[in-house]
Amino acid sequence: MERLIQEDYLDSPWKMSVSCILLNQTTNQQVRAILPNLFSKIKSPEFCSSMDPSEIYPIIRSTGFGNIKSKRIISMSQKWVEGFEKVEDLPGIGKYGKESWDIFVDGKTNFTPSDKKLRMYLEGLDNSN
Repeated sequence: MERLIQEDYLDSPWKMSVSCILLNQTTNQQVRAILPNLFSKIKSPEFCSSMDPSEIYPIIRSTGFGNIKSKRIISMSQKWVEGFEKVEDLPGIGKYGKESWDIFVDGKTNFTPSDKKLRMYLEGLDNSN
């Protein structure tokens, strides 16, 4: 199975969350291709939270819904900086983002994710033991 993008950002839950927003309605390949450029531009949630969406859009446009995703990344970063209790309270973090957080940040593996690739990932963990 192809390596999930979330695995590349185990040391940065914020970057993983940005990736989950970008993965909405697109593929790993499309998102993986733009992440180096994106994260060289938006280095931290603090920096990102004061950006204009027009600064992010050109980098992420190829993932589809670039205007919406740009705004969600900035809103999510603003809330990240302010503080949050539950990841699902962050703008743009839906079920996929929450389930990714459960697995890759909180280490939960005893549930069945709604997303096929997350399910396959957890099944692969079960089979490797």
